[in-house]
Amino acid sequence: MVKNKITFCLGIQIWMLCFFCANLFAHIDINIPDANVMLASDPNIILVDVRELSSYCTYPIGHVPGALCYPWNSDYFEEHYTDFDINDIIFIICYSGGRSNSAANFLDGEGYNYVYDILGGTGDWYFDYGYTTVGCVDFDEDGLNDDLDNCPLVYNPAQADSDGDYIGNCCDDNFPYLDGFDPVDFFDLAILALDWMDTGINLVGDLDGDNTVNEKDLQILSQFWLKDCDEE
Repeated sequence: MVKNKITFCLGIQIWMLCFFCANLFAHIDINIPDANVMLASDPNIILVDVRELSSYCTYPIGHVPGALCYPWNSDYFEEHYTDFDINDIIFIICYSGGRSNSAANFLDGEGYNYVYDILGGTGDWYFDYGYTTVGCVDFDEDGLNDDLDNCPLVYNPAQADSDGDYIGNCCDDNFPYLDGFDPVDFFDLAILALDWMDTGINLVGDLDGDNTVNEKDLQILSQFWLKDCDEE
């Protein structure tokens, strides 16, 4: 009798442990309005669209701006999920919710900690809520869709962003690309010299944004001497 009770208690404890572990890595379902707000407020969230590329690119539905394409049905997602860190905040979306749930369950099984499944998918995002979607446009032909490109009008396949402000060096006023041509050289130095010790707003040579052109701006320029804008 005592042995049976001990066995029963151990069974309950094992069941509770398994239940706890199963839920420890359970993803979170999130509705579209909440997902839209969170995506707009946190640029570190990774949005993954698990539809095939043809659906991802087809406008007017297309995809949510900033979404990466990792198709589920063709196994690309399962083969490349390690592109993401286990502690990344990952939002997953498909057209209606089936494939995104499968992908979210898969990441649960791989121990990912912050996985969200967007309920309703891109279909509801576009048709029911009227939120913005985009197709696949690469204006500068650098291999990145404009919505994923940190400098969409200038060819910059390396996406160099030295100050981490999500604006590529080639488009960033804080990068000493003053004449608009690579590399940073004497021409850029000459432009900076024209504003030397001037104060005011919108000065071309004001690389640190303190409304004064001085030795601090010269130091920034020197850090990138003879480098191209898309070179870290």
